[in-house]
Amino acid sequence: MMSNMKVRFTSISRLFFRFCAGLRTLILAIMFSPAILSPASASEPEQSAVLELGVAPFLPARTLVQNYQPMRAYLEQHLKQPVLFVMAPDYKTFYERTQRREYPVIITVANAAYLAYAESGYVPMLRPVIDTRPVLVVPKNSNLTRMQNLRGKTVALPDPLAIIAMQGVQMLRETGLNPGNDITLRHLPDHSTAVNHVIAGETAAAIVSDRALLQMPAATQEGVRVIQAWEKGAAPGVVYLANPALPPQRVAQLTQAILKFVRETPEGREFIMKLGYGGLVPATKQDLEPLASYGELLKEKVVRSNEKEKIRVSSE
Repeated sequence: MMSNMKVRFTSISRLFFRFCAGLRTLILAIMFSPAILSPASASEPEQSAVLELGVAPFLPARTLVQNYQPMRAYLEQHLKQPVLFVMAPDYKTFYERTQRREYPVIITVANAAYLAYAESGYVPMLRPVIDTRPVLVVPKNSNLTRMQNLRGKTVALPDPLAIIAMQGVQMLRETGLNPGNDITLRHLPDHSTAVNHVIAGETAAAIVSDRALLQMPAATQEGVRVIQAWEKGAAPGVVYLANPALPPQRVAQLTQAILKFVRETPEGREFIMKLGYGGLVPATKQDLEPLASYGELLKEKVVRSNEKEKIRVSSE
């Protein structure tokens, strides 16, 4: 009986903490929006009066909300409809919500974009002109000059489901560094947290997205320097996709509104320059299909994570 009570208590605790994490993310988004409305349903994304755009958690929620506030304000005015950018507490949750088609529009990372298109039917809308690349960063005053200097040290990476984390492992192996033997990896929730671990001296280096680095606060950027980039890893930093339940004319309207914002308004040009994307252009399935291997790797990691969770719960 005590064992059953322990399992129930552990399960309730886990649900409570997940609820708190999700609530914190939602509160951050609401702080920057006048609309406090319930989410649209998965099957009918336009039932709600608010237009929700789901953003993958590649940076802390507060940073993402602040960065995308100019677009939110413009779309709200242009569409004459409340607009809310919403985040998930982690990559796995965002992937699962995308699978359930909870978001009318998503702005997501490359490997998750492939799965959204291939598995959930999301329609490609837009992608940046300039691709992102994984870069190795070290403290500003570090004497490290190349990746080979990292042998025996600890390197920070974003969430293991992030394409940059997957590419970071490839970078290390190409250099002859075997994670787990020659080098220790420390996965953190997002790119910004990984960089901050470097600045704090908790890791010798980090592998992050060069575009994500540009979107971090100035103090964070100034605390590190880039010593190596991996050109082979060039891929769209984010991809905008529309829920397949949206009518084609609505998808076209949203696409044109976003393009008008970044191309024709001072706020939009400043916004896209700050993100380091060089503009936005229409995205196609041809942009996503080369990312299939990273998409499948993401899916495999999610399956393994769910299996480990089941085993852990059953053993408690």
